[in-house]
Formats: sequence, C-alpha cells, structure tokens
Amino acid sequence: MDNILPAYNDPLFSILVIVTLVLIIATGSFIMGSIKEKNNNKILNSFLKGFNTEKHLLEIDKMPFEPTLIKPLSLLAEAFSNQGEYQKSINLNLYLIEHIDSFFDKEKILEQLGATYLKAGFLKRAESIFLQILHKHPRNIETLYNLGVVYELLQEHDKALNTLIPLNILEEDTKYLEAHIKLNRLLDNKKLSNKEKVQQLETLLKNKHYSYRRVIQALFALDLEVAWNNIQPNKIDSILDILWFLPSSNLNLDIISSSETLLAIYIAKGYIQPKEPIPKSNIFAIDTIVALKQIGVDNIDLLFNYSCKKCKQHFPISFTRCPKCYAIDTIQIKESLVEKRKQTGYSLL
Repeated sequence: MDNILPAYNDPLFSILVIVTLVLIIATGSFIMGSIKEKNNNKILNSFLKGFNTEKHLLEIDKMPFEPTLIKPLSLLAEAFSNQGEYQKSINLNLYLIEHIDSFFDKEKILEQLGATYLKAGFLKRAESIFLQILHKHPRNIETLYNLGVVYELLQEHDKALNTLIPLNILEEDTKYLEAHIKLNRLLDNKKLSNKEKVQQLETLLKNKHYSYRRVIQALFALDLEVAWNNIQPNKIDSILDILWFLPSSNLNLDIISSSETLLAIYIAKGYIQPKEPIPKSNIFAIDTIVALKQIGVDNIDLLFNYSCKKCKQHFPISFTRCPKCYAIDTIQIKESLVEKRKQTGYSLL
C-alpha cells in the first residue's frame, strides 16, 4: 500500500487531497443546487396554481406533455393574447410552466403570462409574475419595464421610479421615462395645491424630457392664464385637439389675436368671425374649413384620431402611454374633416 499511495510529505499527496476535496465540494454543490431548484419549482408551481381559475377552458389539463409542444403552444398563447382571448392564453401558459422544469426554458413563458395579465387588467397578478422572474433573473430588461407599467397603472409612482435604478445600471436610457413617471406623481399628488402644481409645471416646460402636450393639458385644467401664456407656436400641432375642444369661455382673445395660427383655428371652430385678411394656419384641415366658411359652407367639423409612432396602432381617444405597446411620448394626432353634428365634442380637460 505504501508503494501505491504517496507519503504524506510528498507533494503528490497534497495534490490528491486537494482534488478529492474539490470533487466532494462540487458534488455537494451539485446535489444542493438540484434540491434548491426543485424546491423553487415547487414554490413557483404552487404560486401559479392560485391563478388558474378556469383550468378546463381548453381541456388541456389531461393532454400528455411533449417538449415539442412548447413552441406551438407558446405561439398559440401569444395569438390568443393578441386577439383578446386572455383566459385561453393564460391557461396555455400555465400548462406549459407546470410541465417545464428549467427556469431558463420557462422564463419567456412567464414573461408572456405576466404581459397577458397586464393586458387583461390583472395588475396584482402581473406584478407577482414579474417579481418572480426578477427574483431569478434581476437583469431582465423587458420585465423591469413591464413592472414599471404595472406600478404606474396602480399609481404607485415611487415603486415605478425604483424600477429605473436597475435599468440605469444596465445602461438603459430612462430620462424620458423618469420624467413621465415624475409628472404622473406630480399630477396625482393631493398634498400640493393647484398653485404649487402650476409653478412646478411651468418649470417642467423648460425641460426637454417632459411632454409639452401633457404639461400644457394639465395647465389648461389648473390655470388658464398660465396655459395660454405658455403656448408655443411651433408646437400647436401637438395640442390641436386640446385647443379645438376648449369651451369659448376659456379662450384668451388677446393671445389668440396675436397668432395667425390660433386665429385661424378659432375662426374654423366658429368662435371668431373672419375678417380680412383671412389668416393661414398652415394646418390643412383648419385652412380648408376657413376657406369653406368663406363660400358659405358652415357644417364642417374636425374628427380626431390618435396613433402610436412606435407600433403604428390607431385609437379613437388620446393616451399618455400607448395602450398596445406601452410606449410613452409617441402619440400622433390625425385630424380629418367630417360633417358637423348637432352635439359637439366635449373638452378633453
């Protein structure tokens, strides 16, 4: 035996001991990691079972699982979600998550499940799913953005701002998003008086990261004089609908008369009688209505439609976040000529 094993003072003996210890530690770590992974999967599955309220909707609970089903069922779940069939999408995602062991393989499905809960309006469920993902993968950028949307919709603005900290660490540009959330927090702050809000909003107009449209809309609701004094001629097209739906009692005729564009808008609206020379706004729909009034056609109105610059979806009402892709500051205003109705539109404020 002495001829087989090296002596204790032999360097080979030390190497043998070190190698043996490394093998023991590696084996122990592997076993403990496997046990921990199984426990985490049990906890996750137990957590998700509480969400499955209509398990038999697609009759998939008894369907034998095959790994080849992951891709087609995931695509089907996404299709259901896009079509508004949220419960069907949720059930498919839960079925897949239940039968997949590796977090790496189920992460995308968890993201899709959380996004579907978000679209369906189950905000607390969406929050729980996103937090579960971030617990395992804190650098998941898309989940961090979606979690911020959830907190924004829940009006938990400080939590929404906290989601920007890891995004900044990951070198994401969050300046406009931070401004968006802080503006939400300011407008929802019931401890501030209207005067204090107006003062802060005026300051924000000097910061390019804040939405001019949102700030002006808030000012029109809080202080008409300040709002009119901060109208920027080169940005009128971004607030055309807001100006169009203002009641006649909210107009500032001194400021309007000093701007050819504003004057044309309210001549087209019918609040001001046209005088020579007829002003030009360089907005096709407005100038068309003014021209038609000159020949006696007085039954033309504007219909507004809103689209997202990012996803190109169209919506009948204004938005601060795109309802489809949740992008901020991407609203595009489209005006079209329609026959005037007996009952005019209401103010946007």
